[in-house]
Amino acid sequence: MYTSFYNLNERPFNLSTSPNFLYMGKSHKEALSLLTYGIMDKKGFVLLTGEAGTGKTTILQSLLRKLDPTVKYALISNPLLSPDDFLAYTAYKLGLKKQSKSKGFLLIQFEALLKILLGRRQNAFLIVDEAQDLSFRLLEEIRLLSNMELQGKRLLNIFLIGQPNLNEKLNNDRCRSLLQRINITYHIEPLDLSETEDYIKGRLKAAGSKDGKIFNKDAIELIYQYSKGIPRNINSLCDNALLLGYSTTKKSITGKMIQESYSDMRPNEALFVQKEEGETGKDSEKIRPKKTGLKVLLTIIIIFILLLVAGSFTNVGKRQISALRDFYEVLYNKTFNTSGGASSSRDKEKVAEDNEYQIPQKERRKIENQ
Repeated sequence: MYTSFYNLNERPFNLSTSPNFLYMGKSHKEALSLLTYGIMDKKGFVLLTGEAGTGKTTILQSLLRKLDPTVKYALISNPLLSPDDFLAYTAYKLGLKKQSKSKGFLLIQFEALLKILLGRRQNAFLIVDEAQDLSFRLLEEIRLLSNMELQGKRLLNIFLIGQPNLNEKLNNDRCRSLLQRINITYHIEPLDLSETEDYIKGRLKAAGSKDGKIFNKDAIELIYQYSKGIPRNINSLCDNALLLGYSTTKKSITGKMIQESYSDMRPNEALFVQKEEGETGKDSEKIRPKKTGLKVLLTIIIIFILLLVAGSFTNVGKRQISALRDFYEVLYNKTFNTSGGASSSRDKEKVAEDNEYQIPQKERRKIENQ
């Protein structure tokens, strides 16, 4: 799309892990050196961690491309497996094609295979990427696999590569024995400002740019600020900025264009509007009881009128109406916190009405006594 506009052979900031775009910062070089050392000296357990997008998988792919043919490895990139499937997959990748359906016999076959590899001077490695997704049950299964030895020599070396929360999982009491067996640990740090600039220019040159100076200084500083030095974030931001430059026919990417690209990549601003509306909604809740009170009042009036019409023809009905009126009046006063004066006046009216209704009853009693 924008490659011809910027005289590039391909898109320089694809998220793929192509070896042509490999960049090794200081932290990445140290991580690769430690992994290589772990393989050469068969260090058993090696732990590599880093934030998402810092280049763990890129380092791993670079390591695997340089491995000696004598190294046999099983790479598991999706550890969301049951313990039985995990064992079967590992054994298959290391060369055990015909497997017993019984886990016990499969373990016997697997250990025999590892002994054969050791006899051939071939080192067997189990490499688990995205290891933070391993269940505690699988971590324990991995620990048990590391117990396989022959005359004091480990039959299987294990690399765990994952995000920082893998450390939290390993520090759990259930992984205490496994944690004690880890020989090498390393955490990949994000790129600094200078490395970010080298990273951007290096990928541009790898894609065909002559000097790699499409992004000016202000743009690079903002890219570092927004991306926090994480390569995957740098790729996404730079790719969007080049697309913006292409759409506006700008050959040089400026800081203002980085700000605009970053703003387009951020979560929808409507979320912040909703938050403000939510805060206003708190104030509106104070008004809601009044609206509810009006509904109650209307309901009271309607019921009162219906009862008045239905019961106004008898003295009993009149007394019931009076009682209901007093009941709803109390409910109304509680709802609207009316003054005590109004309530007392209503009580006086009630007494007067009761006296009025009692007169006919006294006269009726006199007639009945006669």
